[in-house]
Amino acid sequence: MYTALYRVEKESITTMYEALYRKYRPKSLNDLVGQEEAVSLIEKQIKQETLNHAYLFSGPRGVGKTSLARIIAVELGCDPVFDITEIDAASNNKVDDIRELNESINFIASSPGKKRVFILDEVHMLSNAASNAFLKTLEEPPQHIVFILATTEPDRVLDTIKSRTTHIVFKKIATETIVNSLQKIGKEEGSILENEILEYIAIESDGSLRDAINLFEQAFSTFGSKASLDDIDTILGKVASKDLMTIIKSISTQDTAEVLSVIKKNYNKGLQPLDILGSLSNLFRNIFYFKYLPEDSTFLDISSHERELVKDANEFINAKELTKILDMLDEVNQNIKTAPSQELKLELFLLKIVKPQLSTDIKSVSRRLDILENEPNVVKKKEVKEVLESEVKKEENIVEENEIEKKGDVGDFDVFWPKILQEAKLNLTPRKYSYLTLVKPLVDEDNNLSLYVDEDNEYLISELQKSQDIKDFIEDKFFDFMNVETSVLIKTQKNSGKNTDTKSYQENIADIFE
Repeated sequence: MYTALYRVEKESITTMYEALYRKYRPKSLNDLVGQEEAVSLIEKQIKQETLNHAYLFSGPRGVGKTSLARIIAVELGCDPVFDITEIDAASNNKVDDIRELNESINFIASSPGKKRVFILDEVHMLSNAASNAFLKTLEEPPQHIVFILATTEPDRVLDTIKSRTTHIVFKKIATETIVNSLQKIGKEEGSILENEILEYIAIESDGSLRDAINLFEQAFSTFGSKASLDDIDTILGKVASKDLMTIIKSISTQDTAEVLSVIKKNYNKGLQPLDILGSLSNLFRNIFYFKYLPEDSTFLDISSHERELVKDANEFINAKELTKILDMLDEVNQNIKTAPSQELKLELFLLKIVKPQLSTDIKSVSRRLDILENEPNVVKKKEVKEVLESEVKKEENIVEENEIEKKGDVGDFDVFWPKILQEAKLNLTPRKYSYLTLVKPLVDEDNNLSLYVDEDNEYLISELQKSQDIKDFIEDKFFDFMNVETSVLIKTQKNSGKNTDTKSYQENIADIFE
């Protein structure tokens, strides 16, 4: 099996790129930022040797819950390999899974030694039966066992479990704290972005330092030090501020052509109707708060750049228009996900807010489309079917005749992968290209190409799984460069360890692009 991602210069060993959020994960209590109260409590209990046998860490994703759990284990002298057990309760949530856990704990109890730490992430995903099976062990564990349960939804955790743990609440990390952390990482990596960009990244990360670091990495790897606010919007799947302002002005001038032109432009950039609708919803919500609570910053935790956009947009929308638009937004947000055509739903909504006098009836338009689609066109359908079948047979014959010729060698995959990335940069949207800079590609013995993603990066996993165009593009380029057919698979993996190469993966990619 071929496992190399790229060759290390003047060395025979190969390594894999380590994501920045893993590289800069806190390793000590002093490293953990934004959770001063939690750190202070744990630090005091460690010094006084009064640590509880079980803790419940609750709070938003990416704020340091699992990191603090691992730090506690280290402070207790636990071996990272043998003394720390991490369990994903989302995928191990059945009674049998908990019974297996209890058996392993009972085995450990028969051979007491140094402290052992069990970390159960997403503990709210345990079934009621599994939670009840865990209660006895949680209540009376062996003396040298420490349980740390983590959750983003504490309300879904059984009260009986809460009562047997010390509950520590984690909060969203302040924007300023995230900006400071990104500045430090930028200096360490030589990846400097303007403070305005860092502030925007921090705000868009909604208090999650892990998400902020991921977004920072995507931005710099895709656009370099000249990354703009619009570039960040592209990565996030948001409509650029200037396009939003164009839509706002078009409402005032009733220019439907301009609005539809902006929408088409964003479709071409790879944005989906839900992405565009989300950007519009956030904008009009912010206008609402600005109009009625102009001095209350608690409702408008947005960047200075966005605040200027909201301030300017407010001048074009009066209170009466805003109320109608918010009502229509509420309706379209409820219905668009189940609509036969999300594009049509979005476009009709925009037509209604730009030219209210049209009073477009979405249901009547849908009925007309259904009638048109059901009109008989048997001859044409038959002709098309025959042509398609003929072409398929031709292609099948070609495959059979040239099957041996197409079989190539994947031994030089590490040479060709950067070339595939180069083609992706030229042909895919910047957002989708950025996804590929964060995966770890691996070709197996059957010539399947697996794109490995860190299991914690839920957003990237989701985006890659639903982006068939990315998979098709890679498969086509794989064949073009290597004369080998492949299937692209999206897989997750745990941390692969530290990158021992002195030259980063992104630097290798940059070399190819020059």
